[in-house]
Amino acid sequence: MDEANVQQVSHTLQFYDYAVFGYLAAFTLYAVHVFFARNPRVGQIAAAVLASAWVLQTVFLVKRTLFYFEQHGGFVLPSTNMFEVMNYFVWLSVPFYLWVEWKLIKTRLFGAFALFVPLLMLAFNARSMSMDAGAADPRELFPSLKSYWLWIHVSCMILSYAILALGAIFAFLYVLRALGVLNLERFSPKFSLKDLDRTSYRMVLFGFPILTLGVFLGAVWADSAWGRYWGWDPKEVWALIIWLVYLGYIHFRMMGWVGYRPALINLLGFSAVLMTFWGVNILANVFGLNSIHAYSNGGQEDIYFLAILAVGGLAPIVMLFLPGPKRDLKDIEDEEDEIVPSIRRHVGGGAPGSSDGLHPTPPGRSPQPPAEHKQS
Repeated sequence: MDEANVQQVSHTLQFYDYAVFGYLAAFTLYAVHVFFARNPRVGQIAAAVLASAWVLQTVFLVKRTLFYFEQHGGFVLPSTNMFEVMNYFVWLSVPFYLWVEWKLIKTRLFGAFALFVPLLMLAFNARSMSMDAGAADPRELFPSLKSYWLWIHVSCMILSYAILALGAIFAFLYVLRALGVLNLERFSPKFSLKDLDRTSYRMVLFGFPILTLGVFLGAVWADSAWGRYWGWDPKEVWALIIWLVYLGYIHFRMMGWVGYRPALINLLGFSAVLMTFWGVNILANVFGLNSIHAYSNGGQEDIYFLAILAVGGLAPIVMLFLPGPKRDLKDIEDEEDEIVPSIRRHVGGGAPGSSDGLHPTPPGRSPQPPAEHKQS
C-alpha cells in the first residue's frame, strides 16, 4: 500500500481500538453485575456500553468496506484475512446476543459468559497484531473472491458460528453446573439446569439452518468459481463434520435426550467449529496443508493453540463414555413426573364436596374458585 492508504488504514483502526476497549468495559460491568452487584442498573449500563462498542466497531467495518470499494470499484466484505474474519464474527455476535438477552432469556446475568468467545477472538487479533504489524492490513483479493457470493456465504457461515458459540457457552455452563464445579444457581434461578439446557438447544435450532444454508451456498459458489461443488478441501470436510455433529445433536434431542450428554455433543460440535475456523488455517501455515480456504497469517507458535483445540475436541468425546453426574436434568424431570401426579391424586382425593380436595365445602354452599394472587 502507498503512504496515503497506510494512513487511511491506520486512522480506521482507531475505531476498532475504541470498540475493543468498549467490549472489555462491557465484560467487566457484566461480571460485576452477576457476581457482585445484582442491581438491574448495573446490567443496563453494561448492555448500553456493549451496544456503544458495537456502534464503534460498525464505524470501523463501514470504513474498511469503503476502502475496499475504492480499491476494487465494488462492494467487498472485509474478510480477506483472519483479522477481518474474527472482527466480523464479533460484529455479528454482539447484536444477536443483545437480542437474546432482551427477548429470550430476559436477564443480563449471562453477559460476561456470552462475551467470552468474542473476547477470545479479539485477543487472538491483538496477539496477531503484536507479532505482525501488518496483520490487520487489507489483503489483495484472489479472482475467485471477487464475487457477490463472498459476503453471502461468509455471512451465513460466520453468523451460524456466532449463534452456535452462544449455544456452546450455555452447554458449558450446564456441564459445570451438573458436575457441581460451579453453582451458578445461587446467583439466579435463571442458571437452573432446565433453563441452561433449554437455551443451549434453542441456540442450536437457530444456528443449524443458517449453517446448512451457508454450506449449500458455499457449494454453489465453488461450482461458480472452480467448476465443482465439492472438492474435499480440508475446510469443506470440517464444515461437513460440523453439520453432521449438530444434525446428530438435534436428532438425539428429538428422541428425548436432555441434559448432560447432549450438552457434551453440543460442545463437541463447537470444537469442530473452532477447528474449521482456526485449526485449518494453522495446519496450512505450520504443516503446509493444502487448502484454498486458508489465510496466510500465522506462525509456528500456533501449533500450541492447535494442541489446545485438539484437547478441547477430545475432552467431550472422552466424557461421553465416562459416568455422568449423579443427578442430571433427566433425573429431576423423572422426579417431577412422579411427584406431581401423586400430589394431584392426593388433592383430588379429598372429601365429597371439597373445593380443593383438602377442605370440605360446607353444605348448601357451592365451591369457590381459588383466589387470584396479584403479581408483585
